[in-house]
Amino acid sequence: MEKFKSFITEEEKPFRFINLIHDTPDDPNKTGDALVKQAKKMGIDCYQLRVENGYFTENEKGNLVAHNFIEDKDVVVMSDKSKTIKHDEKGWEIDPENTLCFLRVAVGRGVRLAEQVRLYGVKTINSRFTHMICDDKWLNYLAMKNAGLRQPRTAILTHFENLDVPIKEIGGKYPMILKTAQGTQGVGVIYIDSRKTLLATMQLIRKIDEDIAMLIQEFIKTPYDIRVMVLNDEVVGQLKRPVISGDFRSNISQGNKPEKIELTELEKSECIKAGKSVNGKWLGVDFIPSTDREKIPPYFIEINSSPGTGHIDELNNINISKMVLDTFKNRENWSL
Repeated sequence: MEKFKSFITEEEKPFRFINLIHDTPDDPNKTGDALVKQAKKMGIDCYQLRVENGYFTENEKGNLVAHNFIEDKDVVVMSDKSKTIKHDEKGWEIDPENTLCFLRVAVGRGVRLAEQVRLYGVKTINSRFTHMICDDKWLNYLAMKNAGLRQPRTAILTHFENLDVPIKEIGGKYPMILKTAQGTQGVGVIYIDSRKTLLATMQLIRKIDEDIAMLIQEFIKTPYDIRVMVLNDEVVGQLKRPVISGDFRSNISQGNKPEKIELTELEKSECIKAGKSVNGKWLGVDFIPSTDREKIPPYFIEINSSPGTGHIDELNNINISKMVLDTFKNRENWSL
């Protein structure tokens, strides 16, 4: 009995929480702010580090110290106080044994800061493997393919001179979708109506970044897609994202208004399978529903390892931030 009590005590030992985010003031998700607010309510020490203005130093003990350059009343939220700062010179020491980090970053500086956190032994909500797969649309596609999930036909583009092969792989028909391998919130997703447009778009993208990876995907016409929140191998919420008028995308960040929707048992089980394909703990899974949602699996589009929480709460009558923090009280769910 004493051993069991000791296990429970260790599992729920108080921890500190870092939000490493790229959310901006006009971000409709406000995911970082929601997590900070909930952490404060639960008495969890929380530090919010914005990618654009944050940095790390190392102290004499060899631990990381997080700093911010911005004035923001929510930058530092301790369990017993909050304060406004312009430059947090003293910073916030990170004890790798008792600190959990949520990484809402995808490219560039954010990824480097995330790796710096991990190299110092700080655990994260999703693992390095999960983020690597989810941050690359081609790897994302391959992981779901290997899991036997239904997806639009997809091919990677390698050479301008030999486009016939990848075009044939996805059915050889226009329109199709061109995607950059990296990109979030619908950025880098382009509707292609002809070979001429495909070539011109590829040339423009390569002129901006000659090393960028691109893929083409079969176009599945749909009036809406569905975002599903999967937490620790369980579906906890979902929303319907109608396609934007005059566009083909449905991202909330592109201006659409999500709606309430119920999932079929088949869709739930397939979403859990999708989450397991990338070995994630907290994920946003996106799919296009089939014509017979009860019997035919959906087309999976992608899995997001840094999901935004916008509108999930009100449309499902839940508190996703509390659910996430409650889940990660159990340190067995922490990853590297």
